[in-house]
Amino acid sequence: MATEARELTIDQEMYERMGGSAALYEQAKETFPSGVTHDARFAKPFPIYVSRAQGSRKWDVDGNEYVDYYGGHGALILGHCHPVVTAAVSWRRCRVSARS
Repeated sequence: MATEARELTIDQEMYERMGGSAALYEQAKETFPSGVTHDARFAKPFPIYVSRAQGSRKWDVDGNEYVDYYGGHGALILGHCHPVVTAAVSWRRCRVSARS
């Protein structure tokens, strides 16, 4: 029995691979204009919802891995979650909380 090749459009493939992001976008549209908090995050047919990031990489809620070429407009020159920056921020947050 021959199997028929199935060709997907880009949008169809996105819905198939990124169902979690699509579902979160539907929820976000009920709260935020256009479903995003900043116009730069808007994408068609829906934006990517990132669950974690490390260095130059991001992972969406569906487990897909991406290289972050955008880099926060240069604000992330050391990458996401650089250990020295994370330690400094965590230490500062602990000191501020201790004063409260």
